[in-house]
Formats: sequence, C-alpha cells, structure tokens
Amino acid sequence: MIGLALATMQTALAAPEPTQHCPTANIITKTFGSGALWKMCAEMRPAEGLVLSQVYYAAPNKTLRRILGEASLSQLEILTDTITTPSYVVTQQGLGKNSISLNSTDCPHGNLKHLASDTICRSTQEYGYQYKFDNQRQGSFFELVTSYNLPPHTYFLRWRFYENGIIEPALGISGQLTKAADKSLENFTAQAGWRLDFDLGATGSDDEVLQVTSTPSEDRLTKVVSIGSQTKEFGASEDPEIKRLWVIRDGNTPLEGISIPSYDLVPNNYNYSRINPLNEPWLKKDIYVSRYNACERYATDNRLSDCPANNNSLAKYVANAEIIGSADSVIWYRQTYHHLARSDDNGKLGTIWSSFQLVPRDWHSQNQF
Repeated sequence: MIGLALATMQTALAAPEPTQHCPTANIITKTFGSGALWKMCAEMRPAEGLVLSQVYYAAPNKTLRRILGEASLSQLEILTDTITTPSYVVTQQGLGKNSISLNSTDCPHGNLKHLASDTICRSTQEYGYQYKFDNQRQGSFFELVTSYNLPPHTYFLRWRFYENGIIEPALGISGQLTKAADKSLENFTAQAGWRLDFDLGATGSDDEVLQVTSTPSEDRLTKVVSIGSQTKEFGASEDPEIKRLWVIRDGNTPLEGISIPSYDLVPNNYNYSRINPLNEPWLKKDIYVSRYNACERYATDNRLSDCPANNNSLAKYVANAEIIGSADSVIWYRQTYHHLARSDDNGKLGTIWSSFQLVPRDWHSQNQF
C-alpha cells in the first residue's frame, strides 16, 4: 500500500527552463585543471532518487552550453526467474525514500555533497589517455554517486562527467540474492529505464533526432552507414548484428561555421537488450523518443495525479506518433541485466554496473584539448 500511495500521489512536473532557479545548496560545479567546466542542479526526489537538471558544459576557454534539461532513472524493474510479478522499485518503493546517508568511508577518494538528509559522493578521477599519437594527454572525469537500501539489494546511481564533454550514467546493484524453495540462489533480471530530456543550447524546443545504422555486408568485409531523421515519436531496438546509435542535435543551425552540434547516445552492451519474459509493452523496444509531456514521467507504472490514467508506459507515450522534429523531445533508454547466480554470490553480491554514454558530436569546430 505504501508503494501504491507513492506512485499515485506523484504530480506532473513542468519542463525545466534555462532560467529555472536552482537553490544554492543544490548547485554542483566542477572545473578541471584544463579549464573545462561542468555545472548542474541536483535534487533528491522520493521516487527517482538523484535527478539532475540544467546540465551545462564548457570546454577550455569556451562558454557554458546546456546539454540536458533533466535526467534521471525513471524506472527500475526487478524480477527473479521464479517470481512472475514485477516489482517497480522507483514507483512502488521509491529510491529517494530509501537513500543512504553516506559518510567518509563511503567516499574514500572524494568529498560529500549534502542535500538535506541525503548525500552525494563527489570525486575526480583519472581515466588514462584522452589521446595519444605524436604526443599525449591524460584525461579526467568528475563522478557523482548516491546509494539506496532496498533489501535484499543496495542500488547505486553513478554519473560520470568527462573533461571532454562525455556523460556516462550507470546503475549499480549489490547486496544479496534471494533463495528459491529448494534453497538454491535465484537468478534475477533488472530492467532500468532512463529518462533524458535533452535541451541543447539556448532552447529545448528545437531538438532533432537522427538514427544512425551501420549494416555489414553479407561477407562482413564492408559496412553501409545510413542516417535517417526521425520526425515522429518512435521506438527502436538494438541489434548485435547491426550497430545503431541515436543522435540528438540542436536544431538546424551550425555553430562555429561547422556541422550542427549534437550528442550521440552510444549503447555499451548490445547483448543486454530484448529480455522481456512477461511481454510487457515498455520492454518491447530498447529506446523510445517522445515529445515532452509533463504527465510522462516514468517509463512504466506511470500513475500521476491530474494525468490520464491510461498514459501509463512508454508504449502509450509514442502511440500517437506526435511530431518530434523541431520540438522538445525526451529520450527514454532502457537497459537489461540478467544475473545468473554463482556460489561466490552467497554471502555478498559483488557490485554489478550497467552503463552507457552520451558523446558530443560537432560540439566545437576543432578538438579543444
């Protein structure tokens, strides 16, 4: 009943605007030694947990430009192989309602950012070569991590903001495994649904979405790349045989006299798609793109007050095929992880990470490093 109340009482939120006020305590900034800068607003919501908004990036000696209006983990579904009733962690239990107040032992190489009673571990780490040819440059990333205790699992939301403009969201799962009736450890499946409201540049109402497909020839010696503009709401699937990525670009106006600045959504694990044992509508595709609607907040189990009751999942969000060209578009990306139990898991389940990347394309006229 608590979970039902949490989901039902949620209200729709208006689209974030560039001028939206962020309380001083919620502002997070990071300036690297190179001069590259990230700035964002952090909020801990009862359902989604950590939500980031107004995410801006500046390369060295460049001005801040907005990338994301808002970004969050919009749903997390957990299933075991023997239980066929899905558990929606975000809307039924609430990540934020179960956030863990961290201390220095949770953040050994960084510092803690306090949001009321909630905490974020912030750290800066080296990741190796940013490039190497006739000379080299080592790169860094800025990391935010929050933790949530929902037995038998502990969940982590991790966001990495790279010095060169790359963003890497990730979900971590640790804790323990449940046991079946025969006392054996149970396998489980985690379905994560990410919500990314791209608002590139000065306005978020002129997004353009492209699908890039790289198809190998029958003999696998060559590939043909096709780029298609997506003008209406849609859902699409990953395919290990055909590489796909999606490009979100800032309208149709070139910047600095070159191509239109954009961001690529690049999947990290093509083998993590297509697991849908209960034939749920929101899991039929790996990515959905919808036109912004304040009533569309969760990937599934979307029950908001003052919103249509039947507008409850991604499949419904795109069913009307509304125009997304030159509009405020929301990218919904889902990841699936199926864990096969091993004896090593019996005491403590080693942390499992699932991530993907958002990579800048034509953001500048030349490499800023």
